[in-house]
Amino acid sequence: MDKFIKSLISIVCALFLAGCSSTGKIDYMVAGGATEKGNQIWVQAITFDDSWGVPMGSLGCCWESAGKTSGVYDQKFPEKVVVEWLDKSENRIYYGEVAIDKAGYKLVKNLPPFTAHTGKVFNDVKPYLIIGMGETGEIKVWLSNTPSAGFTGRVLHELGSGQAQWRENQ
Repeated sequence: MDKFIKSLISIVCALFLAGCSSTGKIDYMVAGGATEKGNQIWVQAITFDDSWGVPMGSLGCCWESAGKTSGVYDQKFPEKVVVEWLDKSENRIYYGEVAIDKAGYKLVKNLPPFTAHTGKVFNDVKPYLIIGMGETGEIKVWLSNTPSAGFTGRVLHELGSGQAQWRENQ
């Protein structure tokens, strides 16, 4: 009986560790929104896992960059994002949900250092979770080690994508 209990405990511990290794809490990360240059939008909501979000507002630039950002402390690396934004040029409200690849949590732990145009090397890398909202309703989720292009050693991993639905703004 002792061998059975020890085996059972070992299996439960292994399953627990396997479940915890794919996603977990991040001490600090930066979440930001992005849109294509020249596409002025008003972001009404960016919500992660139906439990926490980041404030946005007006965005007008730049794809694959963390335009407006918010620091996020002690949150679980998200598994999905829900977004809603207004594109006044088309008089449309876009809304959608995208699953975020769980591999992102492992990537956060291994983001490399980068170098600024001044030559300064940044070794204390903060993860940037960037949510892109395109002018035709495209939604992208990226993870980067920098807020934008222009840094040597920048990495940009796409963690999810989807297509928003829309309704007329009234």
